[in-house]
This record gives sequence, C-alpha cells and structure tokens, in this order.
Amino acid sequence: MSSNASTLRGFLVKLLANKTLVTEVFLQNSNQPQGTPDLSGVTVVEVGLDYVVFSQAGSGAGTLYYVNLDRILLIDL
Repeated sequence: MSSNASTLRGFLVKLLANKTLVTEVFLQNSNQPQGTPDLSGVTVVEVGLDYVVFSQAGSGAGTLYYVNLDRILLIDL
C-alpha cells in the first residue's frame, strides 16, 4: 500500500469513528460531468485495507457504495 493510500485510509477511519457526514466524494474515471460529485451526503460505514464503503446518510436501508481507495480524488466535508 502506498503512503498516500495509508494516509487516506487513516483519514477515512477517523471519519468512520466520528460518524462524519461527507458532503461530496469525487472519483477518478467518473461518468459524471466535470465538477459533479460521484457521491454526496454519505457516511463511511467500513474501511478495508484498500477500499471504503459509503452509505447514504439518514437512510436506514440505503445503498452501499464500495470504492477502491486509489479511485478517490477528493473528499469534501
């Protein structure tokens, strides 16, 4: 794992522990128009070695989004 990935992973673990709302997540190789977030209004529910799982905030049975850490460009709180 690269040092950037381990730093990002540590940041995501903190977001998970604090139940922080993530306003926007931008991903590499996205199908979204430029400037449009891939995910918005999500929380971190799991952090793996090389992936993170997001869930729509406030959604009891919401969709889970599995994202490889190397695809994350930007996280806006």
